[in-house]
Amino acid sequence: VFTIMSNMFLTSIVLVSVISLSVRITEAIDCDFNPEHAEGRLRKQLLCNSYNRYNRPVKDTKFSVNVSISPMLISFDYDNDDNTLNINMALMMRWTDEFLKWDAKDYENITSLIVRTDEIWIPDFRLFSSYYKPDTEMSCTNPRCLTFNDGHVTCVPACDFNARCEADYTRWPLDSQQCRLYYGSWMEHSDEVDFHSRVSYLWSHQTNANTQWRIVSSKVSKQTFAGKDNVTYPTLVYDYVIERHSSFHLAALLTPILMLLCLNLFTTWLSTDCLERKVLLAVSVFCHFQFMALLKWTVPKSGDSVPGLLLFFRNSQIITCLLLIHTAIGTWVKKLNREPPTVVTLLTGTATKNKVGELFLAGDYMNVEYKKSEVEQKTANDSEQNTVTWDTFSKVLDRVLFIVYLAAYGLFCLMHISFQYTKQDNYELHILGYRDINQIEEIYEIDG
Repeated sequence: VFTIMSNMFLTSIVLVSVISLSVRITEAIDCDFNPEHAEGRLRKQLLCNSYNRYNRPVKDTKFSVNVSISPMLISFDYDNDDNTLNINMALMMRWTDEFLKWDAKDYENITSLIVRTDEIWIPDFRLFSSYYKPDTEMSCTNPRCLTFNDGHVTCVPACDFNARCEADYTRWPLDSQQCRLYYGSWMEHSDEVDFHSRVSYLWSHQTNANTQWRIVSSKVSKQTFAGKDNVTYPTLVYDYVIERHSSFHLAALLTPILMLLCLNLFTTWLSTDCLERKVLLAVSVFCHFQFMALLKWTVPKSGDSVPGLLLFFRNSQIITCLLLIHTAIGTWVKKLNREPPTVVTLLTGTATKNKVGELFLAGDYMNVEYKKSEVEQKTANDSEQNTVTWDTFSKVLDRVLFIVYLAAYGLFCLMHISFQYTKQDNYELHILGYRDINQIEEIYEIDG
């Protein structure tokens, strides 16, 4: 019996999928006409003898109609401006119509019959979380349905939906978006029509053949909402998680930021009064503003979250401004020849009277050759000694601020820049191959 039912399930999918190509268009049934062939007689017997497509297909109204739903995502696209997921989906629906049963022996062993959706009862299964666009019409095809002699009905309409997503660009350009779709019936409660769904499928691996986005999770859950008179309304919730995959963003954004970071840190190893430092800082300021103009056209402008990469770049601009102020102060300090305060003298003396300090202060232009402190080599008058002290103090300030800037950049990288996608243990992804018989059988297994 199981093998026979499995073959019926497979036959239903094949027939419904290619019905628009292989089946002639059926006209509305004429109940006054007496057909001679078995299929016509069967159609008249089922649909002309008091069948009402507006009534639920149960003989005892105390029982609800159980509808099994298995969505298969065929293609998708994500709109950054509206934060909407546009999808093309095949909704595989199956239920039992107690008024569409027959004995196959009476009709030349016909076990299945193709009917139109406007001839039989079909469930009112709608998307609640649609995002309406005036220039986009959300619609489903009006397919034929396949009925079996045991009363099982199978319909596979292909629908175009769009739904609002929760935009989170914090980890942009390695961001993930979560989109949730709510399906259910507008009027019928669970005591009348109940929906069941266990798995949400991707049609094939080609579904993820998107140039910028990839689906990494597809889950389904069921919720019920209470209404009046102690009735509940079933709702199926489908959660899709998509990840942005664009090598352009990584190459065009992270590389310039790394170069500007190194440029700012390098300037602290140049003397504050040298021309090269001022030129490099001017180049850094110009590049920051130019890069900000580029980000204006690249960063998504919707959503409540600010991309961490943008926050990192903002902080880098602040550091560049601090470097300009630091350079101006350092240039002024090096020109002083008055006697320095005790704190300045103590600080410079401590920094130059140990081996680590001498190496740390050696050379203004990244000179790695060890040399003794200039303070020890000079034997000048008091005015020259004061100038040397101020010059050493400026150099100590450069080295200390280099460490501060380096630590700040490291902290900003950890806080704002993402180098990998968010890993979630609850991700689910089910891809249905065209010839995967076991999964096809599972789709049409009715939940108890």
